[in-house]
Amino acid sequence: MDEQETNLRIAETICERFSWNGQALLEGSYVALLDGKIIAVTEKPDDAISALRALEPDPRRGMVVEVAHPMTDIIR
Repeated sequence: MDEQETNLRIAETICERFSWNGQALLEGSYVALLDGKIIAVTEKPDDAISALRALEPDPRRGMVVEVAHPMTDIIR
């Protein structure tokens, strides 16, 4: 499993359970993930992106996810 798949699975778990590895996460917060690890939890998406880019400037690496219940898009 590559880094992107690992981060995606963690993001899905975070949005289902509002926690990861015993760390509770508040709905509406933003989590920066890199190499399968949480590197920042912030109140604003820009702050999470800044924390991620401070450690990894490559935009193809890492992920920021909003802690929220999954939504289903309906396209008609």
